[in-house]
Amino acid sequence: MTAAHRRRPIGAGHPVDEQPDAGKVIGITRDEDGRVVVVVDHGDHRTRVTWMALVKASLTCKPAPPVDVLEQHPAPMLAELAEEERAAVSKRYRDLVQIETGSLRGNPEADRRAGILNPAYDPKTTTSAERLITKSRELKALGEVAASRASLYRQVGRIGEGPDFLIHGNRRTLTQRLDEFDPAVVEIVREEVAAESQRPRKSQRKLLVRIRSRLDRAAVADEVTRHQLGVLVGEVSRGRGLHHVAKTRRSESSRPLAVYGAQRVSRPGELVQVDATPTTVAILGPQGVLVPAVILSAIDVYTRWFVALRVCVGAATSRDVCALIAQMGRPTVTRAGYPYELEMWHGIPKLVALNDDPEGEKTTIQKVIGRKPAIHSSTLVFDHGTENASDHTLGFAAECDIDVVFCPPRQGHAKGVVEAIHRVIADVESALPIHKGQNVLNRPNDLELAVPIKPQDLQDMLWEYAIDVYANEPHRNLTEAHGSPTPLSPAMVWADYVTSFGELDRPADPWLYLKGLQRAERLLSPEGIRLHTVTYNSSELQQLRSVVMRGIGVKARPLTIFYDRLDTTRIFLIHPVERHWMMVPRAIDRNGSVAPMSSLVRTHALRDMDQDTRRVLTETEIHRLEAALLTRWIDGVFTDRQDGRYAAIEGGHQRTYAHDLEQASDEVLSLAFPKPEAEPAAEPALQEYPDTRDDDEEFDYTEEIEFDDDLSDSLVEDESGWGTS
Repeated sequence: MTAAHRRRPIGAGHPVDEQPDAGKVIGITRDEDGRVVVVVDHGDHRTRVTWMALVKASLTCKPAPPVDVLEQHPAPMLAELAEEERAAVSKRYRDLVQIETGSLRGNPEADRRAGILNPAYDPKTTTSAERLITKSRELKALGEVAASRASLYRQVGRIGEGPDFLIHGNRRTLTQRLDEFDPAVVEIVREEVAAESQRPRKSQRKLLVRIRSRLDRAAVADEVTRHQLGVLVGEVSRGRGLHHVAKTRRSESSRPLAVYGAQRVSRPGELVQVDATPTTVAILGPQGVLVPAVILSAIDVYTRWFVALRVCVGAATSRDVCALIAQMGRPTVTRAGYPYELEMWHGIPKLVALNDDPEGEKTTIQKVIGRKPAIHSSTLVFDHGTENASDHTLGFAAECDIDVVFCPPRQGHAKGVVEAIHRVIADVESALPIHKGQNVLNRPNDLELAVPIKPQDLQDMLWEYAIDVYANEPHRNLTEAHGSPTPLSPAMVWADYVTSFGELDRPADPWLYLKGLQRAERLLSPEGIRLHTVTYNSSELQQLRSVVMRGIGVKARPLTIFYDRLDTTRIFLIHPVERHWMMVPRAIDRNGSVAPMSSLVRTHALRDMDQDTRRVLTETEIHRLEAALLTRWIDGVFTDRQDGRYAAIEGGHQRTYAHDLEQASDEVLSLAFPKPEAEPAAEPALQEYPDTRDDDEEFDYTEEIEFDDDLSDSLVEDESGWGTS
């Protein structure tokens, strides 16, 4: 934890709080009862308060973090200037902030506590007009330009724009701007800008992402910022008319005409909106032909997070909707398809619900894409599509104890959250290298030479974007729905809900837990101990009356009790003599108030809120993440993923085969692994043949061969009949 996010210390010589008249701590001592007390000097008088009361008061008030005014506004143009010019612009901006607030940092109270506040600019003793006159005289004495009161007054009105308004944007000509960049960078930008004119959906954000991806693959222009890239694209695309809106049916129909307000929900999973949106991404269908993909998504209204996502080949079916409902309860997102999110159990495909295998057999780093909220939805919002209004879908929702609400026909604003997500998906698909046109037959260039994308690859790509970029970028509607003064992201809303209302582990040491509770001093009465209009009593507590009630004329001894203000069923105290812990229940037998977290957890949560440095992604970070995502999904990734899928399928077959053999009987094992035949004790004698053999020795060429010339009568008769039959 850095010093900037640490709480203000409490000790001798430190002020009690940020108020100037709150007093200063001058000493810490103990009273007659042994309690730690703090002596506070208010100037005209001194007071003594308990140490615990002072600590509780400091925990309840959240100190304002001392942030510099230059850190509150992004200034990309200021970062491009030279060191001398940057220092001059920063000094002028701080002078304007001093006129407005009285402090060069924009925090006069912090400067007053630090002793660096200029009395001539103290906001408690001077007005803004007086500070303007003082600053004008000061700058004129230093010889600075634009130091008149009129110039300073105009500049003070634009402080909220950041220091970039002090920099003139057209200080250089077009040739001078392009000369600053590498010629290879300018050539890549020209090619992408020329290709952008052929696309129906023109988005500067996606154009910059595509250019950044090409620059990363070419290993050039690592130091070019997003602002510089935007300036370069603007200069190269002059006169091309790329700023016009695409006149396509999809870009116009995705915006509902009806005006609808924000839906109020109390927890994640209370209301989930489901809808299918067609895309222009050509994926490889089961018949080996290109088919337009349909994306089925489920959005939680409370967090605006993707709780389920599925890519369908062609139109969505009721089976896809049921699989989408089952996917909501999965805490992790794995690669799509078999054998990652589906496993074969004796030949039957089964959805892998949990993927937290410590041995890493079912889950590896390559299979898990990321984590998402695992919710059990209470209500699903459907439209009147054929995949939703089916007995299969309604029956599965009833088995899962989920209510179904159908929005009226032609009133898409009833599920406006998921309708707005369609534009997000359209922007993602516009950045894909295979996207072009509204018809899948309108193929992009070089599609025949590229590896066709498959539904599983598109689903993994969308999940990576949803987890890495979408869940961490600011959402205006989400911020307005939760009434937050700072921008919120789906990841921040989910983390806040889990921290405040989720299940928390108890401390390992129970006594440490009790000592961390809130404390108070109460007197013991015959009815027991009364705390916050609630009476606590027990027989063991009444036995202390002889110890704490000392008699007539003697002050009773108070007991220090430990209580949880979110749990009114019991209190704790230490026995004043035996020094062991005692638990005193509620006197009246009725149900108490038990919250899902204790006040100790609340105290730690408040402390963590002061140290909370979470923020949404900046525009530059989103630009870099989108470019990295596009780079990962371009060069040879589809072929490599298909080879990896084949290897995973083969590995799954081997594990299934080994599992089946492990539970097989001896007969099956004998058939699967037959024993080899036993070798005979003595080998049979084999006939031996000579290596050489003389055929002339076997035949006697001197022997006379006699032929029988006398044929029998039957043969003669047969011979006479040859050929006449």
